[in-house]
Amino acid sequence: MKMPSFLAGVRRLGVFAGAALVVTGAVASAACSSDPTSNIGLCSDYTPPATFDATTPAVSFSKDVMPIFKQSCAFSTCHGSNVGDANGVYLGDDAPRVHAAVLGVVASELPSMAFVVAGDPRASYLMRKMDGSQCALDAQCQGGSCQMSMPRGEDPLPLETRDVVRRWIAQGAKND
Repeated sequence: MKMPSFLAGVRRLGVFAGAALVVTGAVASAACSSDPTSNIGLCSDYTPPATFDATTPAVSFSKDVMPIFKQSCAFSTCHGSNVGDANGVYLGDDAPRVHAAVLGVVASELPSMAFVVAGDPRASYLMRKMDGSQCALDAQCQGGSCQMSMPRGEDPLPLETRDVVRRWIAQGAKND
């Protein structure tokens, strides 16, 4: 990830503090990086704006959420493997299995937090990883790091896509 020029200048000046950086009234939007090779060091704890409506539109697990997982997460090298640990959580093609793997199941990196807490996206580790704000929880994670955001090594999914998952969780994380 290339460092924006204004951040590079601030870093050279030694002002870089590793927290959210405020520049001309706007918060730098680079998400966290738990990657030890990264020089960014920013951690932005995402919270939806007050205008976010978690109740509409209604979200279906099978019709809306599963296609997101299939397109972005369910590769055999990521979270779609039918054998092994699927890198911590299975998000493959089997909807009942995926639902059972995330709802109320604690994350091995952060045993105090479940992947999905029905009704509470902010308390759901899956949402934190997708938003790139898992780094705000690093002190509580195994080994002092909650690792990288998801999808790993790529830009975060578009906010509209993440909001589909956020709404599904907020609406009770039902398996339809």
